Amino acid sequence: MKRVLFATTLLLTSAGFALAGPGSGDPTTPANPSSGRPAAILDDAKCANVWSLTQRQGDTLSEGEAAPFIVNFKQVDANSDGKISEAEFKDGCKKGLVQEASAGGGQTGQTSPAGTPKANPAMPQ
Repeated sequence: MKRVLFATTLLLTSAGFALAGPGSGDPTTPANPSSGRPAAILDDAKCANVWSLTQRQGDTLSEGEAAPFIVNFKQVDANSDGKISEAEFKDGCKKGLVQEASAGGGQTGQTSPAGTPKANPAMPQ
């Protein structure tokens, strides 16, 4: 009886491991960039474009102003002064900590070349 119980337990355990597989592996793109997981690395031109879209005070971004673009503020704020300089922003782009679009699906306040607000495809017209 003990052998049957042991054999059944062993069979069920090994079947569970066999069916579990190796797992899903590392994601290729973050599902939730605000979690702090790096996003796609931006080249210099895209990084400069995103920097121009930010609403900064002077030459720095506060945490609230950076929120639509920065994946993890503390990781980008290298000197921990509570502000992100352009140099820190560019370094964040190289590390994948800056995203082109806000987590909500598009930048706010974005305008077309003619100066009229662009439509947000996620928002009904």
